Amino acid sequence: MKKRILFVDDEPKLLEGLQRMLRPMRQEWEMRFAQSGAEALNILGKDPFDVVVSDMRMPGMDGAQLLAEVKRRFPQTVRIILSGHSEKEFVLKSVKTVHQYLSKPCDPETIKSVIRRACSLSELLDEGPIKELVSTITSLPSLPSLYFEIIEALRSPDVSLQKVGEIISRDIGMTAKILQLVNSAFFGLPRQISNPT
Repeated sequence: MKKRILFVDDEPKLLEGLQRMLRPMRQEWEMRFAQSGAEALNILGKDPFDVVVSDMRMPGMDGAQLLAEVKRRFPQTVRIILSGHSEKEFVLKSVKTVHQYLSKPCDPETIKSVIRRACSLSELLDEGPIKELVSTITSLPSLPSLYFEIIEALRSPDVSLQKVGEIISRDIGMTAKILQLVNSAFFGLPRQISNPT
């Protein structure tokens, strides 16, 4: 089944560019394009969409206001900002309603990748109550104390690699990621590393 994606921007030329740029995705996505927040809400009211990608600065209803309304009315819809304005005030305004913030200009591969990843995650969470619960999360959990311990150790001018390795080894997830990274082709080490230290 095709994923339904709604793009919202008050600049017709930009929407035309997106339409051309994403034409190859027509086999995977059903795409609609709206020139205002009000038009987007009207479209969403008639048919469900998997993803809404909106510009930030628009007359009348800006992107943050639109996506706040989308979150309220259609909580299972993934909400993405695609904006040329990355000022702190705009980012902070949208942080509680947006799943992803992309900056213009944004290459087609990045847009495709972000939307595909969002749709894949949405499919994994396809259980109604779980999906609704996750879609209402407004902030990420705090980082574990172990992370802060590592940062603190790395700031110390006399910390040893032994000490950092010992801290990492206390967390199985962090240890697994470090070992996965260091044993990847990126580093190309001649031997297998099996200890974070």
